[in-house]
Amino acid sequence: MNLLLCTNGHPDTRPALEYGVWLAETGRVLVQAVILLGVVGKPARLQEVEELLTETADRLAGADIPYERRIQTGRPEKVIPPLAREGVLTVVGPMTSRLVWAHTLCQLLAAMETPVLHVAEAPMRLERMLLCTGGLRYAEGVVRTGGYLAQALGATVTLLHVVEPVTLEYPVANQVKIHWTHLLETDTPQARRLKEALALLSGMGVETEVRVRHGPVVHEILHEIREGEYDLVGVGSPYAARSLRRLYRPNVAIEVAEAAGRPVLIARAPPEEAG
Repeated sequence: MNLLLCTNGHPDTRPALEYGVWLAETGRVLVQAVILLGVVGKPARLQEVEELLTETADRLAGADIPYERRIQTGRPEKVIPPLAREGVLTVVGPMTSRLVWAHTLCQLLAAMETPVLHVAEAPMRLERMLLCTGGLRYAEGVVRTGGYLAQALGATVTLLHVVEPVTLEYPVANQVKIHWTHLLETDTPQARRLKEALALLSGMGVETEVRVRHGPVVHEILHEIREGEYDLVGVGSPYAARSLRRLYRPNVAIEVAEAAGRPVLIARAPPEEAG
């Protein structure tokens, strides 16, 4: 895996750069090389971009980590995706004010097939990881990538499935609603996906447990984060920025990234599953 560390000179990108260096140094068995990307939206920000790149490059060199330095002009959602090839984990922090960044991050995620690690603030440790599965196939990407990180850093994983309140009456929804406290004992699609994720992580040698909560998805994820004191959170992101579904469903990835207060790993669904 290679890391793509991004900055546009905004001071809020510093935690992402620092965490990226720490991750590269701590997870040497996983990280092969680092690309340092400076995104220049306005010529006036060039000096700030170069200063943060130089500071980060010095840390990488001091840790004897191979890196490549690049500067490109344009908007983050246009400049970053072409460099985020297969095998690359993009590490990025807020490049603008919060309200503007939420929209930009949404566009960025919609344009990328590879995982993104959003870092607004972060302790330099990774011992406990929360992977939010949704019990659906689109979470395969975040489970697999989270598993690689957990394996390399010796972290434990909690798989979280949130059972949402439902108003429509149909058999699977009713079965999940009635039996949510012992979901793994059912033969529902959600239970099967959780068991597949457990088997995958177990095969990687990652210590894993399952937690099931009931309630609004984002609310329950944030509650679990606070109660479990996790160091990193992983969520799937199956829908594009312009999907009609976003008009009546919360963008879980964006809302969690904004409120989690720790690194959030976001992995898109495979193309054949994203529709």
